[in-house]
Amino acid sequence: MHLLREGFHEKLFLLTDEQDRLIVRKQAKSAQQGTLAAEIVWLEELPATMRQYFPRVLHANRGDGDTHAPSYDMPYFDKEWVPLSELILLETCSRTVGQKLIAQVMRVMFSGIFPTTYPMEAASYPEQMIRLLERCAQQITAMPVFAPLMRTGKLSLNGVKQWNVFPLLEFLKSKGEAREALRPAAMRKVHGDLYPENVLVYLPSLRWRTPRVMLIDPVAAIGLTRGDFAMDVAKFRSWLSAELLALRLGFFSIETQWDNGPAFELSLHTDEPQLSALSDGKVLQEFSGLLATAPWARAVCDADPNWWARVSFYESLYALSMVPLVPAWQSMGRFLVGVHHLNNFVATLNVSPSSTGHQEAEHLRTVQSSNY
Repeated sequence: MHLLREGFHEKLFLLTDEQDRLIVRKQAKSAQQGTLAAEIVWLEELPATMRQYFPRVLHANRGDGDTHAPSYDMPYFDKEWVPLSELILLETCSRTVGQKLIAQVMRVMFSGIFPTTYPMEAASYPEQMIRLLERCAQQITAMPVFAPLMRTGKLSLNGVKQWNVFPLLEFLKSKGEAREALRPAAMRKVHGDLYPENVLVYLPSLRWRTPRVMLIDPVAAIGLTRGDFAMDVAKFRSWLSAELLALRLGFFSIETQWDNGPAFELSLHTDEPQLSALSDGKVLQEFSGLLATAPWARAVCDADPNWWARVSFYESLYALSMVPLVPAWQSMGRFLVGVHHLNNFVATLNVSPSSTGHQEAEHLRTVQSSNY
């Protein structure tokens, strides 16, 4: 058994089955933590028509929550399967083909996954999101480097006053209108970790009318398996905008001053050569246009007219949830991006903590090297 890759909560091993076929085993690091048991259930409950787009569970061990960690075996995807992220960033396929692949991924989600709904679970969803945000805030506060910052009510980000996490959290908890803004029209099955890295493309199929894609690794570290389709859109969008990649790769800079309270200048350097495929913003624009025009997308989006406003909330939630998990050099960048998106979400509401200090939701969503 050979270790292929190690993530935050799981390890991937390469091994052979009884017929000497290569298979991959995904195993949780701990029996008490992680989301692998939920991932197994998610995959096994897929609609029959959608199973061709996700890894087949060959054998599953759900663990016992005590000493035995959950794991499952899946087929091995050989070198003919390449991550969509690699095809986009290395520009090994044309932009037209890249958009065709993105459209195929979104069609799978909007036509085959999002239509699975859970009406009985909608009532508590806003409170669930607020609890997740509160847990993130508490975990960040427990980090010594963030403790003084988390005690402040406001901070300055690129010259603009922004509310800090706890005041915004208390606002969301106290205002019924704000909580209702977090409620999707329907609770849906969602991927939860929908990034291009988690999409494999079968290279020979690039010449086919409909390329073959495989969506892997559903269920993110925060454990969401059902809820709001806007959360999957938010993750995919954050990658296509190059915001997430700039943070991951260290293509950002931060200047800090504390003379008159915490003040930060954050620049995302998205014009770095490694991000050149995304830096002109056209891939992101075409993605947004796809969701605005494709019939299979409109069927879901039109049933939930306020979905777009919630994208900023999920961008914030995911950024803040990663602060305790990423390397120390990356944590402040994630935090500031999270604060920015959370202020953007509150700015879309008819009621807000203040009428000043907010910016339009699209402001500072830059795809060029400039102040964030």
